[in-house]
Amino acid sequence: MPEPTEHAGAAAQGGAEVIAIREGANGWGVVTITSPDGAFQEEPCPRCPWRRDAPIGAFPPEVFRLSAPTTYDWAEKLFGCHGSKRDAPKTCAGFLLRGAAHNATVRLNGPDITDVSSSHPLYDTYKEMAIANGVAADDPVLAPCRDSRPPNDTSLGRADIDADQRAATVTHTERLIRAFLVESAGLDAGDAMTADAALLAGRLGAAGHLGIPQHPKFPAGTSALEIIRQFVVECVGDDLGADTDEVAEQLRRYLASAAVLGGVHEPIPLTPSTHA
Repeated sequence: MPEPTEHAGAAAQGGAEVIAIREGANGWGVVTITSPDGAFQEEPCPRCPWRRDAPIGAFPPEVFRLSAPTTYDWAEKLFGCHGSKRDAPKTCAGFLLRGAAHNATVRLNGPDITDVSSSHPLYDTYKEMAIANGVAADDPVLAPCRDSRPPNDTSLGRADIDADQRAATVTHTERLIRAFLVESAGLDAGDAMTADAALLAGRLGAAGHLGIPQHPKFPAGTSALEIIRQFVVECVGDDLGADTDEVAEQLRRYLASAAVLGGVHEPIPLTPSTHA
């Protein structure tokens, strides 16, 4: 199936911004909108496609294909509520209950799912909902969709959940570091940069700077800046003094602005959540 047409963004009211409009079928499409206030529905609206009692076919299959990536691993876009307005977008309650367990924006920034509930039965997964609405079960766009993990799932112990969260935090930090390295170097060195980013993220995590317990074998009291500076020296192959200090501080501030460094208290740029 050909890729959907994507239009450029446009201004919206209320601080929201239309980032893109992707055409679906039969006059329907998917609008990507920023949501500065992070608003969300606390209960699925009457037309919510996550509700099992919602009319089948109210939305064409193509729009479910376009929104499937909201449930991929470390997705950043959120599934928006169809009952909200463009100038006041809200995240869908059904999505928060059944499709957001692996969404990076939800896992890192909330909202608290305890504030969300449904008095109506919901589809268990995005894939199930999409198939019910006409998407082929073997459609490649559904393959990466992750099943949701209910907030009160007792099949996993607390230790397993904590370990999963720690791994997710380190992985997110690794991606941020890699992005910084690519931007700073002006080129992408591929696997080498990924390995370097993973190394630094692991060291910061082991030192207790990512909001996770410090590894007992890691030297106590080592600051994040010290760890980052040593990493820069290793990457460059030499200690360039003031230049090394500057790069290390830039990376520290970059990670601080993304709110991944525990114990950092400084002004940070606020990134609005994005709905698809």
